[in-house]
Amino acid sequence: MSFERNLWNLAGTLSRVRRSVSVPSLGTYKPDDLDLFVLEKLIDDSTITFKEVAILAKTDQRTIAKRCERLRNAGIVRRATVDVDWSKLGLTATAFMGTATSHGEETREKLLEFIQEEPRILEAYTTLGSHEYCMTVLDSNMEKLRAEICDKLEPLTMGLSTSVIVKSIKRPDHKGLLRYLKNVRKRNQSIRD
Repeated sequence: MSFERNLWNLAGTLSRVRRSVSVPSLGTYKPDDLDLFVLEKLIDDSTITFKEVAILAKTDQRTIAKRCERLRNAGIVRRATVDVDWSKLGLTATAFMGTATSHGEETREKLLEFIQEEPRILEAYTTLGSHEYCMTVLDSNMEKLRAEICDKLEPLTMGLSTSVIVKSIKRPDHKGLLRYLKNVRKRNQSIRD
């Protein structure tokens, strides 16, 4: 692990400790062009070093390190991670599940506990709309997903709805969102000028 990555992790830990100890609001942080450039490079490759970003940005490592710390402290960058293709590891069945529950508080608590403890439920959200809860679920095959996830969820829910993913037609386009935000900033700046 590079020195910069260790520093990044330490800065993240310190900022979490600082946020848990103090309550004052930092206000709304407004990233500038350099911050957005740093974000773009981190989106491309979260393992990029401060030195590499500094070279690309034509600035120094300390400036990039400070920007990364500010982005973390502001909660804009929550963590650096990898994008895993779970199907290459044998989890080829992916489904979106939506449900509601009105079986009472005890059943709701059991549902939330199952969602929290089941590792094949990759992510889950409470929502407003036709489903109270939406989840992304992975397993090695549809039969196992049905027997080990759906069958356990059904008694805890009302109207479990499952949509099996056949093919991804768009992956998250974080860089596209970043370009969009840059354009909004430019438009707002030109309106103010």
